[in-house]
Amino acid sequence: MRYRLNAPLMVLAYRDNHEAATTVPVGETIDVLGPDHDDRFSVVRVHNEKFSAFESDVRERGMMLFRKEDQTRDTPFTTRGAGE
Repeated sequence: MRYRLNAPLMVLAYRDNHEAATTVPVGETIDVLGPDHDDRFSVVRVHNEKFSAFESDVRERGMMLFRKEDQTRDTPFTTRGAGE
């Protein structure tokens, strides 16, 4: 799933170094790859680097994007489709 951020998103270094955090700015597009080892987190990809992010933050700060052929999918997080 892809999200375009409408608010900054704090992400943590993936796997062992959770003390390293960075902020992904507004307007960036992130890919959600799936759940992390802790179910509160998702693994996200930003510019080909993996990070961990709170799933709730991704949903609150991002807008899910779809390809045209996927626009018929029902989801509570969809507000518009994106042609890719």
